[in-house]
Amino acid sequence: MPDPVIAHVIGTIALLGSALLMVAAISIAQQVSYMQAVNIMLAEVAESCARELVELVSVHTLGGSGVTYMALTLPSSLAGQPYNLSLVNRGDNVIEVRAQLQLYRQVRVVVTPNFGRGPVYAVSGTVEVGDLALSDHALLPTPQG
Repeated sequence: MPDPVIAHVIGTIALLGSALLMVAAISIAQQVSYMQAVNIMLAEVAESCARELVELVSVHTLGGSGVTYMALTLPSSLAGQPYNLSLVNRGDNVIEVRAQLQLYRQVRVVVTPNFGRGPVYAVSGTVEVGDLALSDHALLPTPQG
């Protein structure tokens, strides 16, 4: 007759193993759904930035001045995660807006056409215009200092 302690130990190990597998499966499912939600948020932020760029180009084209700027209305973080917005030239009248998390490699890209008369380009690197320092990327929330 088998010892009841051995059967009890084997049963306990089996129960602990199945509980661990269930916790791991739930954690993975939660992480996948969280990353899908963050992907949607990144796409929305990039699209919002692209719409504001189109609006800026329209205002600049109608205004005819040498320099036009506007403040972007963007969330300070996405689900508590810091993110990065960058602009990349993709030819005449096409600017690519990239939104990505700073910690994970989740990326969403939106391409913005220019509806103005003249070509519009994104700034490469950092350029100073008067007292303003313009850059082709923004870290949100802004770093301290």
